[in-house]
Amino acid sequence: MSEQNNPAKGNLIWMLDDLFDSREIEVIREMLQERGYRLVVTRSDAYRSDYPEYAPHAKGILIQVNFPLGEKDIKGLTSCKIISVTGIGFNDLDLDAATKQGIPATNAPGFCVEEVSDHALALILALNRHLPECQDITGKGLWEFEDVWSIRRLKGQTLGLVGVGKIGRAVASKARAFGLRVKAYDPYLSKSEMNQLHIDSAEFDDLVSTADFVSLHVPLNEETHHLINEEVFGSMKDTAFLINTSRGDVVDESALINALKTRKIAGAGLDVLSQEPPEAGNPLLSMPNVIVSPHSAFISHEALIELGAMCTKAIIDTLEGKVPENILNPEVLTKNQ
Repeated sequence: MSEQNNPAKGNLIWMLDDLFDSREIEVIREMLQERGYRLVVTRSDAYRSDYPEYAPHAKGILIQVNFPLGEKDIKGLTSCKIISVTGIGFNDLDLDAATKQGIPATNAPGFCVEEVSDHALALILALNRHLPECQDITGKGLWEFEDVWSIRRLKGQTLGLVGVGKIGRAVASKARAFGLRVKAYDPYLSKSEMNQLHIDSAEFDDLVSTADFVSLHVPLNEETHHLINEEVFGSMKDTAFLINTSRGDVVDESALINALKTRKIAGAGLDVLSQEPPEAGNPLLSMPNVIVSPHSAFISHEALIELGAMCTKAIIDTLEGKVPENILNPEVLTKNQ
């Protein structure tokens, strides 16, 4: 049956996702149904079997951040008008292939600003109070605190932000409420722009050598890959903590492990790793001065509802002839005219 004679396939939106639960999917489904579109959800374990049925007919694709979509997959999306990435990062999407095929792609920056900034502050607070070590002590059946005498008062310490986008700015605002001094490095912001944000501007080398907490809020690209490396760890204070809620490969993980083992830095709070999920023997998972969360900083029910709605709107706008927000390859728009 041709697509024209099969309305169910002619108005198909295909969602590739292992993240959203039924509550969030229903919000997306209702938004699409109001505009006459039908949603089909495929989980990763069924992707290859579902691909021949849905790929040629899908008008729009909703795809989870960590759901790879390569050149070969994109070539089969012969009816697709828009790929909407349900998240901020889009490293698993072959954007060049989408552009070559004339398919605009969008993402959802800013949907989890509150959640990620809260998570970064939670890691800072937990590390500063040595909560992992305290949990280790009590978990062994002990009730003593001699091993955590090195705890310092948070107020008056310096937080160094690498990257001052929406999340970095939210972290700065919340950190000041705890009495932290905030300085930041961002090559895309001028000193006057930093001043307007009430953040002290600093050069990268100065920031990493003077901050008590170095918190990363940058995308992963050629400029930031292994930005935090052995040389950086060598210049950090041995009492400093590294916080990473951005992307795992912003940090040279082997250099981080060495810096922690040799006490070049005091500890780390990590929501992201170079390999996710990590191998069972990754030393970071068992170090008493390290907190690792499973790339969960973005999560709240409210954030996921907002994310689904934002990405679904991009699909609807595109199919209704409007320019979607947060387009990643705007050159496609002129190419398609």
